Amino acid sequence: MKQIQRLFRTPARALAAETLNLFIEVENRAGIRGLDALERELRATLARLERAGHPERRRLEGALAALAVYRAERPRARKARRWQAGRPSRRATPASAS
Repeated sequence: MKQIQRLFRTPARALAAETLNLFIEVENRAGIRGLDALERELRATLARLERAGHPERRRLEGALAALAVYRAERPRARKARRWQAGRPSRRATPASAS
């Protein structure tokens, strides 16, 4: 619940960055299960806000959409980092070494 409260306290102009930071933080702490739990919590809270007609429900709709994009892009980003990390470094060999 603290995570959702954090989204509501964030000013609109900083919401995208704060949302991304939240996803990264949750994934670092709890992995995919943490992201699953966050998604369930967002959906449950969104349902309650929709029943109440709360005007801020759009923030949670945006957060759910952003979470879907984050999950879709996550494997690509990891693969790119792994490729760069495993890339052999090329050192110039001195001419005298041959």
